[in-house]
Amino acid sequence: MAPSVHPAATVARPILALPAPRAEVRARYDLRNVSPRQYAEITHELYLEGSLRWDEYQWVGFPSELHPDYDSTIGALTGERADPDRPRDMLAAMESHVDFIRRYQNKEIDGAFWRAERALDVLRRQTEPRWS
Repeated sequence: MAPSVHPAATVARPILALPAPRAEVRARYDLRNVSPRQYAEITHELYLEGSLRWDEYQWVGFPSELHPDYDSTIGALTGERADPDRPRDMLAAMESHVDFIRRYQNKEIDGAFWRAERALDVLRRQTEPRWS
């Protein structure tokens, strides 16, 4: 009688498989390319979820171009009309705002500088790459 070949004795073929899918690494928000109107919505969302406190949200959550009198006040001084739907680097604008506070605000009397600094840190974290 001939020896019978058991199925387990046969050579196993390698299984072809694709690598496991990787999650994308990207920032939550691109605050370097966002309109003031979109920026206001983002900061409002950060306030609602608790990332920004109310006093911090007051410092960074209201771009001046959204104010109805912008053209007759700031716009009259700078010579530029409000364009709240044009994307721009809103994070740089807030960095400049906090730098102004750092240079000209009395840090001992008013805690505004520290609130603005913390709010800026929260905004910067939103632009850092993270796993999605």
